[in-house]
Amino acid sequence: MGDIQLEKQVWALAAYTNAIKVLLRAKSQLELVEGVCQGITNQFPYVVSWVGLIKENHTKELLMAGVSGSASAYADGIVVSWDETLPSGRGPMGTAIRTRKPKIINNCATDPSFLPWRDRAKSHGIKSCVAVPLILNEKVIGSLIVYASIPDAFAQPEIHLFEGLADEVSYGIDSLQKEFELEKEKIQTEASQKRLINSLEAMVGAMSTTMELRDPYTSGHQHQVAIISEAIAKEMGCSEDQIHGLKLAALVHDIGKISIPAEILMKPIALTDHEHFILRDHVNSGYKVLKEIPFIWPIAEIVRQHHERIDGSGYPLGLKGDQILLEAKILAVADTLESMSAFRPYRPALGLDRAMELILAESGKTLDASVVLAANKLYQQGLLQGLVRKS
Repeated sequence: MGDIQLEKQVWALAAYTNAIKVLLRAKSQLELVEGVCQGITNQFPYVVSWVGLIKENHTKELLMAGVSGSASAYADGIVVSWDETLPSGRGPMGTAIRTRKPKIINNCATDPSFLPWRDRAKSHGIKSCVAVPLILNEKVIGSLIVYASIPDAFAQPEIHLFEGLADEVSYGIDSLQKEFELEKEKIQTEASQKRLINSLEAMVGAMSTTMELRDPYTSGHQHQVAIISEAIAKEMGCSEDQIHGLKLAALVHDIGKISIPAEILMKPIALTDHEHFILRDHVNSGYKVLKEIPFIWPIAEIVRQHHERIDGSGYPLGLKGDQILLEAKILAVADTLESMSAFRPYRPALGLDRAMELILAESGKTLDASVVLAANKLYQQGLLQGLVRKS
C-alpha cells in the first residue's frame, strides 16, 4: 500500500514540476492555462485537465480557459457551473468553487455528484478526478480540475501539490491580465498622444503660415530654420523625440512677431533703439502664446531662449552656458545662419559663405561651440548649401 501511495506522490510531483516550467515562460492567459494543463497531463495517470473561470456576467456557468490531455475530447461542449441549484453545479468544480476547498471524486462510476458526466467520463477512460479552487486576493476566480485514468488517484499529499499549483495559476492569470491592461492602456495613451501631437503640429503649421503671410520678407524663414535645425541636431546625435520638438519650435520661433507693427518688421533702414526694444520683445510674446498649449516638448521655453547667448549677452533673460536649453542653442545658430544668408529689407543677402564666417567667429563666445562645429561639418560637406535661401 505504501508503495502505491509513494508512486502517486511521484506522479503528482512530476506533473507539478512540468506545469511550473510552463508558468515561468507563459506570455498569455491561454498559453499559461493550456501549458499548465499539458504539463499535468504529460504525466501518467492524468489524462485530461482544464481550467474553468467564473464569468463576469450574472450567469454561474464556467468559462473554459484552456484544456489539454490525451482525453481532452472529454471537455468538448461540456457544461459545468457553480450554481448549487443545478446538477451541473454540484459536481467537483462547482463544489470546489463554493466551498473554497478541493473536491475529490475517487470513483467517477459510482459517485452520485458526478452523475451528469458519468457516461462521458466512461467513454474517455476517466476513473477519478480532483478539483481545486483558484483563489486570488481572497476571491475565488475559478477552478483547476485534473482527471485520472485510475480510480483513487488522489490522496492528501497529491492534493496539496495541486493546491499549490492552483495558487500559481491564479497568480499567473492575474499578472498576465495586469500586463495586458497596462499594454492596452499604453497603446491607448500612445494613440491619444499621437492625436494630440497631430493636432498640435497642425496648429503650429497654421501659426507659421499666418506669421509668414503677414511678413513677406521672412516668408519661408521659419520653415528653413526648422530644416537647418533638424540637420544640425541630427549631426549632433540628438534623439528623434528631441529633434521633433526642436522642429516644431523652429516653425514658430518668430510667432511673437505677430504683435510687432508691420512698419517695424518691414522697415528698409536701420531700426531705432526704441524699435529694437519692441522687436526684441517678440520672444516674450511668443512665449506667452505658446506656454498655454500642452506640448510634450518645452517649445515655449525654446522659443523664449533662442536669442539667448552663452556669454549672457542675449535676451530676454540674459542666460549663460548650460542655463540655455540645447534646442535653443541649436535654434540660435540655425536662425542666425539663415537670417544672415537671406535678403532683408535693410540689407542685401550676405550669402552662406559669409554667414558661416561670422558664425565661426562667434563660436564659443556667443554661440555654442559644439553646435557651430556641427553646422560647420554640414557646411564643409556641402550639406547646408541646399538648406538656405539664395536671396
